[in-house]
Amino acid sequence: MGQQTSQNKGFLSGYSPLPGVFDEVCLPNGVPREKYEFLIRSLENLGPEELRRRKIDSLRILKENGVTYNVYGDEQERVWSLDLFPILMDSREWETVERGLIQRAELLDEVLKDAYGARKLLYEGKIPPEVLFQSGGFLRACSPIYDPFTFRLAFIATDISRSNDGTFYVIGDRVQAPSGSGYSLENRIVLSRVFPSIYRDSQVHRVALYFRSLRKTLYTLSGAKDREPVAVLLTPGPGNETYFEHAYLAGYLGFVLAQAEDFTVRENKVFIKTVEGLQPVDIIFRRVDDWFMDPLELKGDSLLGIPGILNAVRAGNVLIANPIGSGFLENRALHAYLPALSKYYLGEELILPNVPTVWMGDPSEFEKVFSNPNQFVLKPAIRTNIETSIFLSQLSRQELQDWKQKVSLQPERYVAQEILSGSTCPFFTGDSEELVVGKSVLRTFVCLSENGYTCMPGGLVRVSTKPEALVITNQKGAISKDLWILSSEEKKDISLLPGQLERIPLRRKGAGVPSRVADNMFWMGRYSERAENLARFLRETVQKLLESEESYEKEQISILLQILNKVSGFVSGFSEGVLDFETNREKIFDLVVSPFTSGSIRHDLNFYIKASKSVRDRISDDTRYLISKIETETPEDNSYVQILEYLQKLVTLFASLSGLSSESMSRETGYFFLDFGKRIERSLFIVRVLTFALERTTLYNKSLFESLLNINDIRITYRRRYKHRIEAESVIDILLFDETNPRSLAFQISRIKENALVAGGNSDSEEVRILSDLINRFRDEDAKRLFEYADPAGALSRWLADISFLLRAESDSIAKKYFRYIESQVRFGESYG
Repeated sequence: MGQQTSQNKGFLSGYSPLPGVFDEVCLPNGVPREKYEFLIRSLENLGPEELRRRKIDSLRILKENGVTYNVYGDEQERVWSLDLFPILMDSREWETVERGLIQRAELLDEVLKDAYGARKLLYEGKIPPEVLFQSGGFLRACSPIYDPFTFRLAFIATDISRSNDGTFYVIGDRVQAPSGSGYSLENRIVLSRVFPSIYRDSQVHRVALYFRSLRKTLYTLSGAKDREPVAVLLTPGPGNETYFEHAYLAGYLGFVLAQAEDFTVRENKVFIKTVEGLQPVDIIFRRVDDWFMDPLELKGDSLLGIPGILNAVRAGNVLIANPIGSGFLENRALHAYLPALSKYYLGEELILPNVPTVWMGDPSEFEKVFSNPNQFVLKPAIRTNIETSIFLSQLSRQELQDWKQKVSLQPERYVAQEILSGSTCPFFTGDSEELVVGKSVLRTFVCLSENGYTCMPGGLVRVSTKPEALVITNQKGAISKDLWILSSEEKKDISLLPGQLERIPLRRKGAGVPSRVADNMFWMGRYSERAENLARFLRETVQKLLESEESYEKEQISILLQILNKVSGFVSGFSEGVLDFETNREKIFDLVVSPFTSGSIRHDLNFYIKASKSVRDRISDDTRYLISKIETETPEDNSYVQILEYLQKLVTLFASLSGLSSESMSRETGYFFLDFGKRIERSLFIVRVLTFALERTTLYNKSLFESLLNINDIRITYRRRYKHRIEAESVIDILLFDETNPRSLAFQISRIKENALVAGGNSDSEEVRILSDLINRFRDEDAKRLFEYADPAGALSRWLADISFLLRAESDSIAKKYFRYIESQVRFGESYG
């Protein structure tokens, strides 16, 4: 054992815990704790190179899965940061933590029901009225509006940290929109893939049962009978810091991901606006804070909430989890009174103590805090996104007096908490396998189940990379770890799949598609097709530039560049007749990679990626992988060779995406709107290219028509039919009128009609009438008739103009019918900060 311990210490030889601070991994003498010996030995046996490779694998998996975290004020999404060294907790220690968390959930549930019910805690003097009514968080509009059966805390996140002796203290609760459980689940999935044998042999408790309990609880509380309730996860949208988790949990739990504009309240019932019509909603699993939930009765200028939602709750027509108004429990002033409230409601001492807290509204405590500044950190009673913790020991004498004066004006809005040392733990630094010390805090998760509250046997560990840090948050750059609860016996895999054979009603489609989702799917189709078409056109142009030697070929390149100007809307444009090799290279590179150039490939890709992130809960893992590749792929330099290689990769990636959607997406409404967008965009591209080509040259320009065959990927089909004879009439026929060619205009019109009928169109609808006009134009003309006119080029141009007008009208008609989902919103009341 001694030799083994020495080896383990060798793996940690560069790791130095902070003196006087509890370390999760090492004893005060630097020797690893017994529960870590297997993990450390296993990591050491991998060796530095293998460990480095697995770190790269974990980052790749996170990127491929689109696991991101948004830092407010930073427009760039950040890949979720996961350290590969997990924190371990044995079953004995976890049992105490678990009992403490369940007790705390029961206590907070009782406080919530009493605060919005009988209010015995006030009448019997258990808390001062100011804590309830003036500290913030309590919403009079929610009192009393709830059914006692459904007025329950469904889920809670609790942050805990250690003191110097290793005792856990609660430092805060999150009940309005507690984040982290989805990231914790993703962390677990990544580590189990990167270290499969270590994870299996460590006998770690599984976390999936927690999510099964949560979903079952929400279904039960909804009161829906004889049918499966419609459950929706309400998200603020892609701009929210934890939007990835919202989409991830919606998919994992089988809920519809929706934003405020997706809802409407009619006759005190909540509906989600889908392309099929209004669909009633039974459960709203919210990720929006209380104050923003109803602009009619709460924050008047909120665009994140649902107007009239409180009336629907009063009528008992919808379950909100957690209940609106539960944010009062996040009031840090309550911490000062929870020990007494635990005895009052539960008849028990707190198993997990609070960090010692003083409510500044208590005159007897006010002077104590400012007389002992080294002992306390000053915080607002109600958290905000921009809150600052004031460590009084770091203030000058004048600053201390200034804060004392400021707090004295509204003392009920502040608390002072004793400073906890927290615990330290090792994490891998940078790209190396070196372990360094960081400061950690643990977020745990509890949900209501049929037998009371249950804990997720794990959690989200956040680690500051600066060991001297006093505040640890993701917004301040903390990294994450997984928490492994070790079992004394082998654990079986658990998922959300039922454990036994169940008979359920068979379905051919899921819940309705929100209009916002259909809109984003439509534009995903349009922007992906637009970027791919431009990539194909640029690929043909660059190939011509690299191969051109004769003056005739240069003339054809000039025509292609002028068409490219019009097709892309390239503002800086290619000058007519100017074929300077270097000038064109710089402009082509700009048209490929510049996000600021309207009409560039990167510009279109950014809009495509933005739309895809808004519907990420409806996108498969394989599709997200390809989208991630498209987002990160870029030319190595601005040479023609590298530009051409990039364009080829991009065309191939989009072809893969098309294959995935064609072979993997079920033929439900979302698919048809994605295909709608692609077909309309491809049709418009064909029409625009031919229109601009006729403006620049004649029907006898065989080189240009050969390029059009290449751009539209039908050269091989053409040659099988016509060998090497390039004639305008045959090219026009295969490009416009051949319904067997999947890239012809006729084929696109046929698919658009199919999509319109499946999406709910009928013979009287505007979009179907427009399509009938389009189809009639094809019946009236074909390539043979067009070339019988005295001026076939003029006849073709007029025909293309008609088609272009009708295609745009069709796009507008689809948007008008299916995407007008944002009702006019009138702002009521003031804007509250």
